Amino acid sequence: MAEPSTIWIVRHGKSAVGGFGEHDYDRPLSRRGLKNGSRMLAWFARQSHPATWLWSSPAARATATAEFVANGFATQVIEEPSLYLASADMLLSCLQCTPADVRSVAIVAHNPGLTHLVNLLGSDSVTDNLATLGTARFTTDQAWSQLQFGSAQFVDLHTPKTV
Repeated sequence: MAEPSTIWIVRHGKSAVGGFGEHDYDRPLSRRGLKNGSRMLAWFARQSHPATWLWSSPAARATATAEFVANGFATQVIEEPSLYLASADMLLSCLQCTPADVRSVAIVAHNPGLTHLVNLLGSDSVTDNLATLGTARFTTDQAWSQLQFGSAQFVDLHTPKTV
């Protein structure tokens, strides 16, 4: 029997407070977000089943976070415009579009959609709030195109404070 596929769900890092007239979409990572990104990069680099496909929201704070994840996993980032402030349903739809030959996928996006996805993807509620740079890992035996809420198994949840 084939080994299950891995799903990494990553919330973007802590963002800077927007300046006057600055659009939410353009907010960069804060100093803390950059520091935690470096910490998580090292952690991602030590993980088994690294993502070989990485979906990311195109918002500035998400793409900066995705670069840390991509460098840790040694993969490239695929920006998907629909992931900006996406609902859990939209996030699941994106995961369903992962190429069939990919065995491990990551997605970097925003709350509240990611917290909802984390709590719906498996059979149990996992967290009240996926922290910034929080990373939930799941496995699934489903083909990506068949992935549904409740069809994955929760493995673990890590934050910059726990790695």
